[in-house]
Amino acid sequence: MRTDTTIDATVRSITILEIVADSPEPIGVTAIADRTELTKSTVSKHLSTLHELGYVDRSDGRYLPSIQFLDYGVRAGSLTALRHAAADPVDELAEMTNEVAGLAIEHDGRVVDVYLSTTHAEPGFPAYNTRFRHCSAAGKAILAEQSADALEALLEDRRPARTEYTITGDAELRAELERIRDRGVAFDRQEQFSRVNSVAVGLSTDSLTGAIFVSGWADELSGKRFEENVPGILFSASRLLRSNLAAETTAEQ
Repeated sequence: MRTDTTIDATVRSITILEIVADSPEPIGVTAIADRTELTKSTVSKHLSTLHELGYVDRSDGRYLPSIQFLDYGVRAGSLTALRHAAADPVDELAEMTNEVAGLAIEHDGRVVDVYLSTTHAEPGFPAYNTRFRHCSAAGKAILAEQSADALEALLEDRRPARTEYTITGDAELRAELERIRDRGVAFDRQEQFSRVNSVAVGLSTDSLTGAIFVSGWADELSGKRFEENVPGILFSASRLLRSNLAAETTAEQ
């Protein structure tokens, strides 16, 4: 949300940085310019500055997030009891499914991965969620847990088509959320990343709205395993996580 104190140049740099972070592979100037209303010259200048400051790395004329973000993530993660509470249930979930598993929460209208278990992630697998709620299983599960006002705000915002399967239409998204509420589980069928499926169960407490999820290659995480077996395991993991969160809350009081 823009205010009188918003600095446009900073907004442009962060927008570019988020596009780089969301891309499953290094991305070039032209591709970034196509996703924004910025010229290639402007995009190039912002990327050069971000590179000089250590926020992006450059490889063969394309850009990717720098390892510097790992340091920020470790520091932020060490400060939250939520990450501690999520570790055992999510790690167990990953072992039981032999897939990537994680806990994501909503923060300022965005999906944020709090804890990821990536032991079973193959090289090149996008073991994370983008910030958009409309295209991932975790994001849709979170959105289904939120108020009607949150949905209306999302419908007024930009909803990029991450793949050819991404749900972007208002009516289609509303119907999808109704199905999620009825079933208690959300599915992402290559809507966030090509060749990747994910499934998630929403999780709400007095202090957060989130989702526990599993993701994997679409040719392996499919059929009955995708639609029935993994969701059943997710429901059990969700109950354990709720118990851990309650224990952490009691310990803090």
